[in-house]
Amino acid sequence: MNTRTPPALVALLLLIGPVLPVAAQSAGTVSIRGSVVDDSTGAPLPDTHVFVSGSMNGTTVDGSGRFRLDGLASGAKRVYVSRVGYTPERIDVVVPPDTTLSLTVHLEPTVVEADPITVSDQRGEEWHEHLRRFKRLFVGVSPRARRCYLLNPNTLQFDAAWWGRFEADASGPLKFENRSLGYRVTYYLKNFEERGDIVRWDGEPLFNPLSPRDSAEADRWRRNRRRAFYGSLRHFLLALLHDRVEEEQFRMYHLPRADAFRDWRRARRRPIRRSDLLTIQDDSLAEISFTGTLEIQYTGAGETDAYVKWANLHRAPRDKQVSLIRLNKHSIHMDRHGEIVEPYGATLYRYFAFRQRLANLLPRGYRPDGTSLRAVGPRR
Repeated sequence: MNTRTPPALVALLLLIGPVLPVAAQSAGTVSIRGSVVDDSTGAPLPDTHVFVSGSMNGTTVDGSGRFRLDGLASGAKRVYVSRVGYTPERIDVVVPPDTTLSLTVHLEPTVVEADPITVSDQRGEEWHEHLRRFKRLFVGVSPRARRCYLLNPNTLQFDAAWWGRFEADASGPLKFENRSLGYRVTYYLKNFEERGDIVRWDGEPLFNPLSPRDSAEADRWRRNRRRAFYGSLRHFLLALLHDRVEEEQFRMYHLPRADAFRDWRRARRRPIRRSDLLTIQDDSLAEISFTGTLEIQYTGAGETDAYVKWANLHRAPRDKQVSLIRLNKHSIHMDRHGEIVEPYGATLYRYFAFRQRLANLLPRGYRPDGTSLRAVGPRR
């Protein structure tokens, strides 16, 4: 994020696909099985990658063109299907408990003109500057980001315009090794754009756990994962869903539109209740609706030096983390796992915008040990 931007306007347009599973949260009674075929010929496509986006649940298609994903939690999820030479498919599904879902996926062949192979150290300084800009925006600038390594940067191409637009495209999946959280992340980037003060991207991540070098590193990863979870957007949404906002050390306020970007200490605000913005529709879905801006204060941890520098605040860190959320639609929906269903459903400002980067990304079903925020039906 450009630190010259006034801190009140720094924003991240939130893209979250449908909720994704984690076996630790349920009895694992849901399965997805099916086949992948060429759309033109109907021939099976072995070695195609199939995974649930944002999770650690993935597989490859066998020689007969079939696949199976077992041990999944029920609810909404996005199945991503990718093979070299074909247009990838994203399939949004809602799977009831104790169900096996069958899918037949047709992939359309694509003709890809390969670019000449370019060795990284032969690329110009402009490309390297664009790469640094992309890493700041996508991976982040926190201390955790310094230990999140992009292993194949040469897959990236950039397009920048003088009026402020900056775009990135990848010729293949981006491969990251996050030595701070202990995950290898394969990210299938669909688009990435910075335009003015808004950053937005679309893509599908697949997580694989790294093997710790020793017990000390394993303990460090556990601690870092807890820290990445607590105070995060997912933590807040789960607290809201389970009616544990105050117990999880969050406070919610409604800000009039004119006050949304003033100094938060002087803004006119009123406390807002869970019932003012959340409607439970059934055991697996809740609706969030509010006008103006929602301010969330997290008192479980203070600001970091990295956040103060990123937001260009020129002051000492404060003892609470303040975030803003504005809806881009009249309402959005949240699954029982605490994930927003609608892509680009909300825009994040301040601390959530700082945190919601790849270096802090956890598998969407991750929950720290001891938490009561499990994937069960929402509290009415």
